[in-house]
Amino acid sequence: MNLIRNVVLALACGLLSTSAGAQTIEDLKRELGAKNALINKLEQRLNKLEKKDQSGAFLSERTIGDKPATFSTRKAEPATKSFSEPNAVLATPRTPVTAASPDDDEFDQALERTLVREGALVLPPWTSELTPQFSYAHWDKVQDPFLRNSYSAAMTLRMGLPWTSQILATVPYAYDQFRDGSSASGIGDAGFLLSKELSGESDWIPNLVGSMGWTSPTRLGNTFTPIPYVSGFQAGLTASKRLDPLVVFGSVSYFSSAARDIAGTRFDPADVIGARIGGSLAISPATSITAGFNLAYLTNTQPTDFVVVGSDRVLSSVDIGLSTILWRRTLLNVTAQFGVTGHVPDFRLIASIPVRF
Repeated sequence: MNLIRNVVLALACGLLSTSAGAQTIEDLKRELGAKNALINKLEQRLNKLEKKDQSGAFLSERTIGDKPATFSTRKAEPATKSFSEPNAVLATPRTPVTAASPDDDEFDQALERTLVREGALVLPPWTSELTPQFSYAHWDKVQDPFLRNSYSAAMTLRMGLPWTSQILATVPYAYDQFRDGSSASGIGDAGFLLSKELSGESDWIPNLVGSMGWTSPTRLGNTFTPIPYVSGFQAGLTASKRLDPLVVFGSVSYFSSAARDIAGTRFDPADVIGARIGGSLAISPATSITAGFNLAYLTNTQPTDFVVVGSDRVLSSVDIGLSTILWRRTLLNVTAQFGVTGHVPDFRLIASIPVRF
């Protein structure tokens, strides 16, 4: 464009310089009229070339390679030009081209992360989640005449597998305070759980996840599950349905409790049929709240279950939790649980920090 402009100016100056040889004023006027007509014609040609160049610039923004790109629909401002400055630049404001981010939005969704914790979703294949957990539980004399407080810490690893499945392994450490002033500490009930998504969610069908696993019985229990101090074989089924921004879920489970030795005495606790129902509400993409009701039934009670034979076989509790994204791929969950009936803690507080990688 600068070259064309310089050519126009040079021609104008050359034409004007030849006017000095004109003999009369009339000859000079005719020559000036002819020169002005030529200059106007050259300016029109230059404007057409400028418009063609602008069209090509916008076309290059609309296509990247052979694929369309995202661009702003705002109209471009007209180009500005000035012939008073020989080196003036034709400026056309442009809006930057933006492409869709390849990052997985699920990594930053508190609601999705909460559903994984609830067992209603499984991780994508080969995605891992390492979760340090902390728990405090208080028992009153009616629920447990011997145990006063329980403190637990655990490390849990989840890993997504092919075929929409997932494996979970957890190792807890427990510290118990008894009413007589004594205490006990050590490795708690370690275990693993294999989960498989059985069906995806559709208009009328909920998302279904089945699971089964094993928890090793030790002299110290695990206070992280909705039904504490249950070990042995377990199996369950969890269903969830989205009602944006709410997700409702429900689960049923069976625990075939394994016997354990405590202080030289053999304990054979009852098998348990459990159920949980609740919902998670997304307050924002980074924060969600969850409320749930837990119910369990002891199938064959023993004296160690602190249950009068033939009565009080129902264990129940309610809980409410908050999940929030701390930073990229790191979630904080805090849950408070309150015992209602049966041998469950009067109050329990659980905190976990799942880190996904």
